[in-house]
Amino acid sequence: MTVKEIIDLTKLSELYNLHSHTQFCDGRASMDRMAQAASDAGFKVWGFSPHSPIPLPSPCNMTLQDCPEYIAEASRLKEAYAPTMTILTAMEIDYLSSEWGPHIDLFHAEGHNAISLDYRLGSIHFIPTQSGEMIDCDGSATKFIEKLKRSYRNDIRYVVERYFDQLFAMLERGGFEILSHPDKIIANAMAADPKIENESWYEALIDDVVSHAKTAGVIIEINTKSLEDRGRFFPAERWWNKFISARLPILVNSDAHHPNLINANRPEALKILKKLSL
Repeated sequence: MTVKEIIDLTKLSELYNLHSHTQFCDGRASMDRMAQAASDAGFKVWGFSPHSPIPLPSPCNMTLQDCPEYIAEASRLKEAYAPTMTILTAMEIDYLSSEWGPHIDLFHAEGHNAISLDYRLGSIHFIPTQSGEMIDCDGSATKFIEKLKRSYRNDIRYVVERYFDQLFAMLERGGFEILSHPDKIIANAMAADPKIENESWYEALIDDVVSHAKTAGVIIEINTKSLEDRGRFFPAERWWNKFISARLPILVNSDAHHPNLINANRPEALKILKKLSL
């Protein structure tokens, strides 16, 4: 699907969600249970987006071997819920380098042995250390602080800047429609430095996200998953006017991992977004 087609589809109803996880990665329920929960709640559009296969060990990412089963189950559910709910098949694809990310042939139908997807989300979870080792910097703040000391010489600015370097490289190479939680690194970075988001150099990085996203022609995701446990959206509400002023297309996704959280905090984000857009 094109960015315009995705936006047009979600304009039909606020009951959409294009970011969710199931048994194929780190989700806590089957695709069948998630689809049923979405249908019961009246959703009109539901997108499955397991964490993509990657060439690194990761308990959170699906395997390449599971991809045919995932695609087959998504196809079955598409038929089962049509026409009352549109189900879409996607992946949240990790960008690692020029050799692995949303841009490679594997994630595009025209490529050899490619995985057929309706759309793709581009995400950064792995950040290279000063020696080049790729480390997952998502997860709990406690584990992140340990990794920061052990693997990054306790240099939080280095980690944050490398995160955005990866993000910009991913945007430049393209191959995806939705930019997932573009400032996600700040969730753990603030555990190391609570004032980091107020730094002028950090806001300059957010401004660079806006310009790169505009050039790339992607959708910005407002991710509502962490409002209750971390007290914030990603990207942070303080940056939303920058995206609105740049006329970037915006979608609100719950990043659901549980059936009971399919719409978690989306109404709150949509209400704020409407007020800012007036």
